[in-house]
Amino acid sequence: MQRRPVVAAALAVVPALGHAYLRRWGRGLAWLSLLAGSGLVFAGLFGVGIGDAATPQSGTGAAPAVAQFAVPVAVVLTLSAVDAYALARRDARRGVLSCPRCGHEVDLSLEFCWYCSVEFEYVHHES
Repeated sequence: MQRRPVVAAALAVVPALGHAYLRRWGRGLAWLSLLAGSGLVFAGLFGVGIGDAATPQSGTGAAPAVAQFAVPVAVVLTLSAVDAYALARRDARRGVLSCPRCGHEVDLSLEFCWYCSVEFEYVHHES
């Protein structure tokens, strides 16, 4: 099994980091926006403020509200990790290689990256 899908999924626990590892900047930004949006929406719905989590002794029931707020955030983080894993697996199945410098897909018939002009060294295996 290849390491790249597992590493991408593990890094996706930190918002957008798994997608950045795969050089999918737009998709990572979309997951980060979804995480922030869901956090803001559920914090507003449950009335959780920043100071509520810091003072659980107030007796207002802030702890259950924080737990209800954490579930949607955990779901978004889990779905982001699954998405990063699936993307890396799909790229591995397609045999897509990316440039080590700029991350664009490379054409193996060329000996350099079309986008950033880095030259490639190939290792030819003889059968």
